[in-house]
Amino acid sequence: MVLLRNISIALTAAVAALGSALFIALNFLYKRRVWSPQAEYSSIREEEEERGKRQVLVLGLDGAGKSSMLQGLTPGELADQRGRCRPTRGFNFVSLDAPACQLDFLEIGGGEHLRRYWLDYLRRTHVLVYVVDSSDRTRLPLAKAELHRLLGVEPQLPVVVLGNKQDKPGAVSVSELHEALSLDAVTDDRKLFLLAAQLDSEGAKRKSCQGLDTVHDLLLQLV
Repeated sequence: MVLLRNISIALTAAVAALGSALFIALNFLYKRRVWSPQAEYSSIREEEEERGKRQVLVLGLDGAGKSSMLQGLTPGELADQRGRCRPTRGFNFVSLDAPACQLDFLEIGGGEHLRRYWLDYLRRTHVLVYVVDSSDRTRLPLAKAELHRLLGVEPQLPVVVLGNKQDKPGAVSVSELHEALSLDAVTDDRKLFLLAAQLDSEGAKRKSCQGLDTVHDLLLQLV
């Protein structure tokens, strides 16, 4: 009886240990398979940085022209297939092959409910492209506030401010945009550039997106 009792206790302990091991293993696998854009973006940078890939974060208020910019940077055939550019409701990811490296662009929508996530991704990028609607004068103060909120988090991150829609009626000039965004307040040790662009409303063809060649060349220098 004593022997049977000891065997029973041993079997119970073995089953408990096996169950604990299976639980830990399943829990580990489950955590590894749970996906979120932030986790995926972090994984992309950590695992692929050594392969010559560089991350470019594209931010700006909703309607600024972020998606049009990405489509303008995309080679012609693929851009033609995309057709009319629609507002980004969440995240948009585009890769662009260059001679020296691959540029991975992550665009995050500019709606109020999405802007709270910007800072999480800012810490995982190599360059920030901030797109501003030059013709939307009423929201320039908000664009300025959001830009400086980002600048305060990563003081060394290179930033390219793209003054979009320069061809629209009532658009502010580049010098006016520089003043409206208070770019003079940015410290000299940060690499910050203000460029102008006229992105086609359809966002379909690179040749209609004036200024993007300069943006492309500048990004390759910064990364």
